[in-house]
Amino acid sequence: MKLSNLKNIHPDGKIVFKNFSYLSLLRFFNILSQYILISFLVRILGGETYGVFVWAFSIIQYLVITVNFGFNTYAARYITENRDNPEKTNSIFSVIFASKMILFSVTSCLYLLLIYISPVLFAHKGLMIILLGFVLGEALFPLWFFQGKEKLDLPTKIVFVFKLVLVILTLTLVSDSDDMIIYALFLSVSQFLIGIFSFFLVLRKFNTRLISVTFSSVKNILKEGSGFFVSALCTKSINLLIILIAGIYFTMHDVAGFDVSFKIIAAFHLPFETLSIVLFPTIARNRNKMMNQKLIYVASFIAVSLGLLAYWKAEFMLSVLGGNELIAYGFLLKPLSVLIPIVVITYFLGTNTLVAFGYSKEFNFSIIIPSIMYILILFIMWLMDSFTLIALVYARICVDLLIMSFRIGFAIKYKLIFSKI
Repeated sequence: MKLSNLKNIHPDGKIVFKNFSYLSLLRFFNILSQYILISFLVRILGGETYGVFVWAFSIIQYLVITVNFGFNTYAARYITENRDNPEKTNSIFSVIFASKMILFSVTSCLYLLLIYISPVLFAHKGLMIILLGFVLGEALFPLWFFQGKEKLDLPTKIVFVFKLVLVILTLTLVSDSDDMIIYALFLSVSQFLIGIFSFFLVLRKFNTRLISVTFSSVKNILKEGSGFFVSALCTKSINLLIILIAGIYFTMHDVAGFDVSFKIIAAFHLPFETLSIVLFPTIARNRNKMMNQKLIYVASFIAVSLGLLAYWKAEFMLSVLGGNELIAYGFLLKPLSVLIPIVVITYFLGTNTLVAFGYSKEFNFSIIIPSIMYILILFIMWLMDSFTLIALVYARICVDLLIMSFRIGFAIKYKLIFSKI
């Protein structure tokens, strides 16, 4: 199926294609800037110092997950369903904003306390505190609102401007391993500006306004989103735990090898994840099973081909992104290439299939149970003192296979795939 033919298979095809294009650009700018910076920073900072930054940033990601609380997964549906009701839209926007600010305040206080009681974190307290600005920027960035309004061109322009500035400043002013803090400052400020500009754009462009909200309304939306939060936490932890463990049991150079390998796999996932996000409002509104099935079949075939490519060119891609210093980590990237088709199938069977057709509990279950099993596997490895780099990779692959298997099972059970209706 060609993307240009989306308009022929669905009445909302033009909107879907437009938003796919803009969200693709948004994510492309994010990924391109990130990969340019990775390639530059690994060479300038060195694998060891870059590994320290990655390790610190992996901890920050837990704060990002908390303040977002799964809103980027499901909140767009609220805006889509109430797009012609300004009063309701104002209420939704205000409640979610209040919730994210409360979550940011609480987690930041706990995080700062943790820095001062943990010798490991305290050793890098400057870096850890500066990165809080990145979390605040994420808390302010209402991507879910633009997605629900199907106006993704607006945040795309904002992201492009500030990511471009970030790249230029980094390439110009970061010149040796002592400049890691400078890069962290640039990163946090750029994300904060993306968040604040996008936030005020929602207020001005869509005539949205903040209204007073009750504690009970905040409590209710957090309760409703708790399952998605746990799912997001489990999903992110699958990667983040490996980074954290590698930083404790191995070298920061190994952390860099893991991070760059995961970033390469993520690049292959990008177009599929983007298409999945863009199609979610349309599928949730119209529940077109046939359209969803066709997309799953075609995406799966393409993803398998890309997985084979990643396996074949593993060392080459590592050399391009991380320099000759990281070529030795081809033994990690090659087995990880199997995640390209596995995760792509998981994307489309998740939000676009289970959530869009009203099976949110099954969606969350498909992540939470495998993640618990993953943590148990890591715990057993710790007890047996059997942590190795390749063992962590295979544990990572196993958990994604379990997630995919659960989702395939649920989709077949509810006749969402392999169905003629």
